[in-house]
Amino acid sequence: MTPTADDARRVNEQIAEALREEINTGKVKIGEKLPSVRAIAERFEVAPGTATKAVQLLTKWGLVAPDSTRGYFVSARSPEDQEVSAPSAEFTAIMREIESMREHLGRLDGRLQQLEEQGREG
Repeated sequence: MTPTADDARRVNEQIAEALREEINTGKVKIGEKLPSVRAIAERFEVAPGTATKAVQLLTKWGLVAPDSTRGYFVSARSPEDQEVSAPSAEFTAIMREIESMREHLGRLDGRLQQLEEQGREG
């Protein structure tokens, strides 16, 4: 599979999908080491950064797990129609906190505008 410009998905997504297919079909087995980022980049004729993003997607999907010194290893096989899992409780809490900060900043912005208007009038 060679990434194509006429595909609506980003190149890294196309590569991740191709690698996911290899995992799902057993071409790359659970517990097996994924090819290096450099090898993936050469195979798909892309920059190493693009290959890294593809591997990061596989990690996000739970199909591979990084080993800090040895590379990435296949950790699971998933059905093709696998959806992205629900956000973790920690992620949800962080998003709530961010939303709270946005609301607070919005109120502060409104108050600042009021003060600036009062300053112009007075």
